[in-house]
Amino acid sequence: MGRKLESLDEFDVYLPPGTLVRHDGLVWDGGQPEFGVVVRCWRDHEMNVWDCYIAFWGNEAPDPTDTNPEKPYILRYASMSVTVVAPLLQETR
Repeated sequence: MGRKLESLDEFDVYLPPGTLVRHDGLVWDGGQPEFGVVVRCWRDHEMNVWDCYIAFWGNEAPDPTDTNPEKPYILRYASMSVTVVAPLLQETR
């Protein structure tokens, strides 16, 4: 049996730019998860959460070696709304 969740603070973390994340928001409705990379993350004192701009590429993680990548779409999410897939995406050239 899982432990009782006392607070959401452990999920409210700073995500550095370049962090690969997954958003599962539409999965419950038959959709697929979206993969993206954190562009910027800041503390939103009004909502008291870490807020982030994330560049999404759809249901597949972006390939950093792709020489002609698709154009991403940018969405804003609280860091606790996404799951970290890889700490930092490394560009290889």
